[in-house]
Amino acid sequence: MRIATLQSFNSGLNAILDNQQAVNRTQQQVSSGRRVLTPADDPIASTKILQLQQDLAQRDQYERNMTAAENRLKLEEATLSSVTDNLTRLQELTVSAGAGTLTTTDRQAISAEISQIQKGLVALFNTRDPNGEYIFAGFKGGEAPFQQQDTGRYEFKGDEGQRYLAIGDTTRIATGDSGKQLFTDVRSAKNTFTTEVSPKNTGSTQINAGFVTDEDAYSEFYPDDIIVTFNPESAIDPKGANYTVRRASDNRVIEGMSNQPYDTGASLNVAGISFNISGLPETGDQVLVKSSPKQSITDTVFRLQQGLDSLQDNPQDSATLAILLEDTLTNLSFAQSSVSEVRSQLGARLNVVENARNLSADVKLVSQEVLSELSDVDFAEAVSRLSLQTFLLEAAQQSYTTISQLSLFNKL
Repeated sequence: MRIATLQSFNSGLNAILDNQQAVNRTQQQVSSGRRVLTPADDPIASTKILQLQQDLAQRDQYERNMTAAENRLKLEEATLSSVTDNLTRLQELTVSAGAGTLTTTDRQAISAEISQIQKGLVALFNTRDPNGEYIFAGFKGGEAPFQQQDTGRYEFKGDEGQRYLAIGDTTRIATGDSGKQLFTDVRSAKNTFTTEVSPKNTGSTQINAGFVTDEDAYSEFYPDDIIVTFNPESAIDPKGANYTVRRASDNRVIEGMSNQPYDTGASLNVAGISFNISGLPETGDQVLVKSSPKQSITDTVFRLQQGLDSLQDNPQDSATLAILLEDTLTNLSFAQSSVSEVRSQLGARLNVVENARNLSADVKLVSQEVLSELSDVDFAEAVSRLSLQTFLLEAAQQSYTTISQLSLFNKL
């Protein structure tokens, strides 16, 4: 076979370039520690490596979520522990307030401590996490969930949303609880009610929390609601502020409660309950008394405080106080149960996070080992291969030098 001089030169040069490329590739493997430098080196291994890298990145995100969830849950648990301590102290004060030897002044002294506990409880209900989010506000984390109204009562302004974080491919964990479920929707000792003014009012009407004065009468009226409407001053003679009390169900006037003269701060006794309306109402203003099987912790404490401050040493008020103290103790016990139930759920969630973290660590270790086997270079094999490739490159270079000097003209 005839071999041209140009073919001989090209063949030698290609051999040098091929060996040089192999040396360079091996050098890159040794210097980077990676066996697969491009997908072309090992397409199957490259696909598996990419999958493992994505899985490890996802697990890193899950681990960050676990840490965030754990921090939130521990903060909530510590907060609820303090709430429990405050509720226990309120129970002690309620029992003390029932002592028959106490005077109105003594009960007012107890009320002063209860007022401070109420503020402490609300501060706990409005606890914020390190990011400034209110942990009991549901999805409305940027707004304080419990806000004080002009009447002194506290109203829940959050929602019932519950936030979740993914801590695994199929595992999501609740990282908080709504204050509505925890502190507002608490089962009441007996049928009770809430009071509020209509948002459409134009006057400065206010209403207190009120008390149940006759359990039998209110049980007969329950679950109907009460609407107090202020009439034109001309409705009575002589002219003056006056109101009419109706049932909400059929708008029927309650017997004896039509066009009653209004005296700010005076007590209204209707259907076995008593409440006070104050302020300067305008014609058409309304006050609402809504029946409810639930009573918030803040209302329980507020009613107790108001009762100790206002109820006097007379038979009627003493009977009302006895009902109030009995109901308060039961309501505080229900509040304790509500908080304890959620605290047990928090413990279960923390266990889920811990188990997920342990499982993730085990899976991550296995994935890293497989990834290392696929992508990491075997240094002993690579260095040995580099020596061989370097030898072959030097041989190719020397042979090219020798062959390039062969010429028929050198023999003439």
